[in-house]
Amino acid sequence: MKINGYQVVTRHERPTVLGPTALLLYFINDGQYTDPYEISGVSIFKSSNNQFPSSVIGSNGQIDYAATGQVLMNFTNTNSQTTSTDFNPTNYDPGEGTASGIYRLDPGKYAVVLNQPSVQPSGEFNLSSGPNSVRILNGVSSTGDYLDVWTVNRVAGSQLDTIINEFTLTEDRFFGVTEPLLFRCSTRLENNFLVLGSKVDLKFTNEFTLENANIDRSITNLFKQSLVTDPMLEIYKKNQDRNLPARVEVSGYTATSAVMDTTSEDTVVFSFDTEALKTHPRLLDGTLGSMTGTYVARLKFSALNQVVVSNEMAFIIR
Repeated sequence: MKINGYQVVTRHERPTVLGPTALLLYFINDGQYTDPYEISGVSIFKSSNNQFPSSVIGSNGQIDYAATGQVLMNFTNTNSQTTSTDFNPTNYDPGEGTASGIYRLDPGKYAVVLNQPSVQPSGEFNLSSGPNSVRILNGVSSTGDYLDVWTVNRVAGSQLDTIINEFTLTEDRFFGVTEPLLFRCSTRLENNFLVLGSKVDLKFTNEFTLENANIDRSITNLFKQSLVTDPMLEIYKKNQDRNLPARVEVSGYTATSAVMDTTSEDTVVFSFDTEALKTHPRLLDGTLGSMTGTYVARLKFSALNQVVVSNEMAFIIR
């Protein structure tokens, strides 16, 4: 995925200590993606620091002040209220070496970006139970299992609470083989019918088959992890009316490249709001025709030294 135009790897794409890793968290309340009132900070710990009988969380549900020395990196914004412009993803710039902010990518969807050790941003760490704030340099410099602890204020007037997640950093994704890797990919769109006015995730599953008979199974398993990179999508409307263009672009590759999500199983997800068709320029100029009808999606992504473009996959809006 991309944040402010910069390519990052998510926690489910076998991240390494050699590149930027986006740690995403989705906040859900009553079945809807919902912004918390405040995000005080996101703290990175070694996973082993929170194994019984030790814990980085105190009895009050917040990070124990005694665990301050175990924080390897901390992400904060000057203004912790999620309505602040501090959470705008345009603030992310890895080249500055100070990328220690928290970014709101969509309603209820937030991310921090853990940079490689050579780019050492620092974050301000402050606990309500502690006397002073502490400046912490990025200390995540080795492989292993880690925790990202999000300290949030869910609604105005509530107490701070913590959400604990896990991620693993590997040494790298390099391996050597004696022949070119030959693979084929089968892409399938799981959504065949949509109702006009709905906002749904278009889900594209990708099944990879490695065709080299002499490749070890362990390499095959590694190969199948985080293979899809830089996904993008184009959507067209197909018209049968001879007075209308046969194909009308609804969304192009450029518009979708920064908003695609990829799961740990290489499923690519695109949030498609059919309600937005009511104000689409092609509807307003009369070339789209009816908003209902047959649409075609085509997924494009990189894999190894190849660019894979899927077959056209039709779905119907009714």
